[in-house]
Amino acid sequence: MASSIDNLVSMGDVASLYELMAEDDDWMTQLDAAEGLVKLGDKRGLEFLLSAEHSDDVEVREIVKEILDSPEIRIRVDDIRAEDEERRIKKIEIAKQRLQKGKKVFCYKMVYLPSDEIMDEDPLSEGFFVPALNDFGFEGWEVVNIIPRRRQVLAGSVDEHFTGAYFLLKREVAGDESSLLK
Repeated sequence: MASSIDNLVSMGDVASLYELMAEDDDWMTQLDAAEGLVKLGDKRGLEFLLSAEHSDDVEVREIVKEILDSPEIRIRVDDIRAEDEERRIKKIEIAKQRLQKGKKVFCYKMVYLPSDEIMDEDPLSEGFFVPALNDFGFEGWEVVNIIPRRRQVLAGSVDEHFTGAYFLLKREVAGDESSLLK
């Protein structure tokens, strides 16, 4: 790790590290800054590294793997995940208390459906059923947003094909369903 980033870590300068991670043009500096954030227990650095694990660049993936496999970072990752789990458990307890008081609580999830599960031939323009979404609807889930997914067919081309969609689902948790909160 570059000495300037080491200095930022030793000073606990999360803001500067985050700025380097988010805005620097050099991917190595970004990864070093993300590593520094993880060392300081900042979840944003971990999220950046986990995202970079899926880079198209093999060298980036190798560096990320090296960072995440280091003993110091593994310990900090475990700490960050434990803190997240603790926060999640507290939020679930608060949600259960809200339910006991008769207040509303909602759950959300994102599901991906490939295009062949969403679209079908509709020669009469009468509409068609989407069985997977119906199944969620029968369980009380409501679609609140759709994000289409496309892929480019030819490099450098504007020709894109619809491959599916992500559906953001919302469900109100009833007072007697607090066991569903996870």
